[in-house]
Amino acid sequence: MSVWFFSDSVMRLGAEEAFVYLARGLELKRRGMDIISFGIGQPDFQPPEHIIEAAKKAMDEGYNGYGPSTGLPELREAIAEYINERFRIDVKPEEVLITVGAKAAVFIGIISLVRPGDEVILPDPGYPHYDSVVKFVGAKPVYVRLSAENKYKMLPENVEEKISDKTRMIILNYPENPIGTTLEEKEVREILSIAEERGIIVLTDEIYDYFVYEGKHYSSLMYEGWRNILYYVNGFSKTFGMTGWRLGYAITNKSIIPRLGTVANNLYSCPVTFVQIAAITALREGFDWFKPILEEFKVRRNLIYEELRKLPGVKLLKPQGAFYVFPDFSEAIREAGLRDERELADRVLEEKGVVVIPGTAFPHEGGKGHLRFSYAVDKNQITRGINRIREWLENKGV
Repeated sequence: MSVWFFSDSVMRLGAEEAFVYLARGLELKRRGMDIISFGIGQPDFQPPEHIIEAAKKAMDEGYNGYGPSTGLPELREAIAEYINERFRIDVKPEEVLITVGAKAAVFIGIISLVRPGDEVILPDPGYPHYDSVVKFVGAKPVYVRLSAENKYKMLPENVEEKISDKTRMIILNYPENPIGTTLEEKEVREILSIAEERGIIVLTDEIYDYFVYEGKHYSSLMYEGWRNILYYVNGFSKTFGMTGWRLGYAITNKSIIPRLGTVANNLYSCPVTFVQIAAITALREGFDWFKPILEEFKVRRNLIYEELRKLPGVKLLKPQGAFYVFPDFSEAIREAGLRDERELADRVLEEKGVVVIPGTAFPHEGGKGHLRFSYAVDKNQITRGINRIREWLENKGV
């Protein structure tokens, strides 16, 4: 009998399939295939030079050792200052937890605050990490289906009808991965008000808050009663192009920060020290450099939307934020004689060298018939990639 078996909780964890398809695309590229990837949600720009230089300088100055598990006090203070200036609120440094990526902030929040048997309300389709960790702790995901009927958003009425006496947490992600929709101020405030009235924690993941193409992002931290219910998550990966630096943070009631720090201590000891020093520079040097990047992503958003609209048997919603589009290929799948969106994703990868993510990689059922495209690629790649898919569909008689 083999000794190599896993615990029940680990077996409930699911992999983020964008990384699976990334690996498959890289392997085909290694074999000589020309690959165009709409797969993983990674900005295609480098962090600004002043941030890279700040990291190098920090290493030269000796910031290479351990730090506090809750994060360096200097960065906690810088995040509080930045948030307060941006949203005109009063976050204190002791309400900030620095983590190894925003994903770790989500993980720590769920495993610390959700118990076996609890229910957690989350979007369907949604970022797969939420569903995975909820199941890991032995809780029950309760899905809000995102569809045309609710404008592909978790509206307050959708949330309220899912609440039961077992509801422990509501998870909001806006702008949303994989669809690209976002929530308006009235919608955010109403959901938070419902949660506060019912005594339910709200975890908000606002990692794409700078990728909003019309209007302004309304942060959950602007809700007056946020300290009573809110666990806010953000990070440096998307806006700053620092995906590999692994730095995120949570903001929540200061009374729970020390225990969250204990959880962090058991997971990874502490966030990387010199990266935290560079992040202080990132926050304090301003965001003027990001304005042309946002404009470029808006142009890409418009381009991929128009190109996908031209495909036969495809329907889609124009995204408001993030850098994803989530077209419905159901009609094209039927006309091509395919089983489902997974077969379509596999075929266009293997036969056309185009990486896309099947919609059902974003649990639960809402992604059936869909593919997710990340448009964090240049305009030429967008046009070439969609043209390859068009050729493939036409060859199948669609």
